[in-house]
Amino acid sequence: MPNYSKYIAIIFLLLVLPACATTSTTVVDEEVVTNKQPMATYKSLVIRNFELNRELYTSVPEGRMGERERRYAQMPAEFAEQIERYVRSRHTYQDVARDGQVTGTTLVLKGRFTRIGRFRISITATLYDGATGQEVAYFRQTLWDVFDTSETLGSLAREVADFIDRIQYK
Repeated sequence: MPNYSKYIAIIFLLLVLPACATTSTTVVDEEVVTNKQPMATYKSLVIRNFELNRELYTSVPEGRMGERERRYAQMPAEFAEQIERYVRSRHTYQDVARDGQVTGTTLVLKGRFTRIGRFRISITATLYDGATGQEVAYFRQTLWDVFDTSETLGSLAREVADFIDRIQYK
């Protein structure tokens, strides 16, 4: 009787190893829209810098921060600029600004980085009604297998812009 265990082991390795070898960015998200009026009634968007606590990327005093830590400190402004660029390119709003005037037809985007590490970046983004200050939509995003933070910021900014675009008809 032939020994099939060797062949079974080879087939098993051929099936399992490709799944282990590939690296892909897995996106896990949550979207909630709580607004009572249609999102399309908003005419402008104001984008605030996302909060980033220093404890997420360094434990050294500011005077001893290295180049890497200084780049992390610049992430909120860079991220807001990228979101602004992507939202503007879609022409969803008449006015998109970083520090614009808030009116009754304005949405205000605020958020924070909840996790930053070599392998994962997580954010939460919240849209607020300009007239009442109430939350109208919430978005949570995690990107896994992160090796290049600047490339990941671009992907996250696109995801936030996609979310803002998707909810226009809710």
